[in-house]
Amino acid sequence: MHRGVQDFIHWVEQHPDFPGLKLNPPPPVADVVAIEERIASPLPADLRTLLLRFNGGVFPSGRLLSASGDGKDTMLGALDELATLLSKSVRDPELLFPFYRADDGGILAFDRSAGPVSDTWPILDYYIDSGEQRLVHRTFDGFCRLRVAEWTAPEFGGEFTLQSYLQSGERHVAIEPDVSIAHATVAHAQRRAGKPEDALASYLRGARCVPSQPWCDWEALKIAVILGDGRSAIEAAARVSSRAPKNRWDQRETTPLMVADVLAVIAPALGERREQLLRIYDQLTEQCDDEDDKQHVGAVRRAVFARQIPPPPLPLRTTAVPPDPDATRFFSSLKEGYRRGKVRDEDMLLDPVYGVLRKQYDFAEVLRIPRAFS
Repeated sequence: MHRGVQDFIHWVEQHPDFPGLKLNPPPPVADVVAIEERIASPLPADLRTLLLRFNGGVFPSGRLLSASGDGKDTMLGALDELATLLSKSVRDPELLFPFYRADDGGILAFDRSAGPVSDTWPILDYYIDSGEQRLVHRTFDGFCRLRVAEWTAPEFGGEFTLQSYLQSGERHVAIEPDVSIAHATVAHAQRRAGKPEDALASYLRGARCVPSQPWCDWEALKIAVILGDGRSAIEAAARVSSRAPKNRWDQRETTPLMVADVLAVIAPALGERREQLLRIYDQLTEQCDDEDDKQHVGAVRRAVFARQIPPPPLPLRTTAVPPDPDATRFFSSLKEGYRRGKVRDEDMLLDPVYGVLRKQYDFAEVLRIPRAFS
């Protein structure tokens, strides 16, 4: 039994009256064995140990599913739900094995496809409504350690704030520094706190994890370009432009066209990195599905190579803050629009209306505007 699991059990036993804690009595060993027979695999040893102490129950931040029966709050019940939803057999090693329902509606489940040895299965967060899934823990030990760290934090149970969100992400990074979503959480909080340099560094750390959140590089690229950080922009662009099927681009939350136009903003400042930039443009051109997009990316590449002004970006959406002949007033309106969430990073880079302002003002000033959760 790993240390995190020991700490989890110890904390629960020492806090029987903690608000939100309601445990089930230990199950018959036969119930645990029945699950293993059903999925044709042993359970992870640490999970098995925990189940034989607490056969599921309500915890301060979710519900540990029971090993007994097949109802909604049992492992077999949740497994059958996933199997039906995904048209898979419960014995299929590609089917996730659920063990916990988080308060935010996600199901935490072991990724059985990661290998034949159950003790090496990582943990994914899976949302039934959307089908979205992401790796949140490398091990069950990491899950247990983070839960105890959350429950013992001074702010636990208090109001959800930007600071508490940041601290939660920092705890996760400290426990599992190789989990991408932990760094992405910290980056998102730092970004909202008006600390773009810190956010950029955290997004890049998240993007270097394997597997990474596919949108980390896109977020890093936009911030890097606004900050004028060529080295970071090239690093992020090289990954986000790598060859991938369309569904992977959907997960990146961008397109080859958008990446090409954002890179064009920083291209004049890249100097000796221009050759690498041109190779990135070649990859982007090859991955455009639409012929008009391909021609546009090609035109941007030629302009970058010739050190000429590239064609203006293709419009993404309606301009959020209309132009104003008074540049100072226009920039103030842009900052207020960003603070209110009406203006996004990609708007500042891809909306030609704001391109005039970018020549006169440092848009990094906009990124330094704090935006607390409302």
